[in-house]
Amino acid sequence: MKPKPRRVLVIDDDPLVGKMTLTHLAAGGHEGRATQDAEEFMEISASWHPDVAIVDLVMEGVDGLEVLRRIAECGCETSIIIASGQEGRVLDAARRFADASGLDYLGTLPKPYRRSQLLDLLAKQPSAPDSKASSDVHVGPEEGSRGTLAWNDGEFEESFRDGLASGAVSVVFQPKVGCSDGKVVGYEALARWEHPGRGMVEPSEFVRLAEQRGLISLLTDRVMRDSLDWFGSHRQREGKHLSINVSAAEFSDPDLDGRLLHSCQEAGVEAESVTVELTETSAMEDPVLSLQLLTRLRLRGFQVSLDDFGTGYSSMLQLARLPFSELKVDQSFVGNAHKSDESRIVVRSIIDLGHALGLTCTAEGVEHEGVLSILTKYGCDFAQGHHIGRPMKPQALEAWLKTAKT
Repeated sequence: MKPKPRRVLVIDDDPLVGKMTLTHLAAGGHEGRATQDAEEFMEISASWHPDVAIVDLVMEGVDGLEVLRRIAECGCETSIIIASGQEGRVLDAARRFADASGLDYLGTLPKPYRRSQLLDLLAKQPSAPDSKASSDVHVGPEEGSRGTLAWNDGEFEESFRDGLASGAVSVVFQPKVGCSDGKVVGYEALARWEHPGRGMVEPSEFVRLAEQRGLISLLTDRVMRDSLDWFGSHRQREGKHLSINVSAAEFSDPDLDGRLLHSCQEAGVEAESVTVELTETSAMEDPVLSLQLLTRLRLRGFQVSLDDFGTGYSSMLQLARLPFSELKVDQSFVGNAHKSDESRIVVRSIIDLGHALGLTCTAEGVEHEGVLSILTKYGCDFAQGHHIGRPMKPQALEAWLKTAKT
């Protein structure tokens, strides 16, 4: 049976790919148009009403996720094909984002793709979007509220801004090593605040208050800038990676990945050398928003890590569908692994699960040599904790590195 002709609109920043796709479409009896510009794409879509849109994920200026979002917002009855040369987990995450946004998803074309692959996808009968996309996204319960230490009206914001300006809010680095050989593989950047009157303020306190008062982006930018500046100038960073924690309150910023990429460029650091860490609870608060952010970070070249795994409420399904590249075993399990059968079972199960999903595994809170031996036996990739190295200011870390395996 002759295939039903379709109107197909292609957006790809490589004009050769656009021309090749139009040739494939014509050979299959379909009508096609191609553009490299997102604004032109939306204009053609509004006037031409294509049956199918082929969206490249990685483009200069506007990435494919933004195009998908705009298609969803305009209510276009256009089926979607995602095209990209990204690895499988990133493509899967983009597909889930399309589904969760209510788009009619036909399939994925891994570049380079053959004519038969494209025509096979177009031959599919598009199904109208239904409630399935929303029903398979689980949003967990809210965390219980915690009380704050007393701050007078306006005191926290004034003190916090002063701390950022004066350097009282600073960054320390905790080394991460390979479990099998003990060699340093990277560093995790951690924020610290030494208040002139209160002394050391707990990170759990000032991060939460900064989130509540809309100041978290100031902290994120400071940590990104200071840690990347140090990492970029560090003479032993070749082959190492830097981990930076990001608050869930930042997820709503559509330019978070752009801010991080700009900081990397300013410091001369490749995105591939940077891992963005999100806690399990924050990553699951809004799965659709997390999916968009994490996929965009992966498209930029960043690695993404699920921190504190095992302490929140994520399901195995959510872990499998979000495009993480690393799983961090929470210290509450790791710290007791040398004296608790139950903790060892949990730690081993998490490591096996992470590896089965193609993720690297890092254990936090390693306080004893015996724990490190257990982790090595279980095949854990990396470890960090006080037994290996405490969080240190740059000068102290430089001294520590002189005696470490690098």
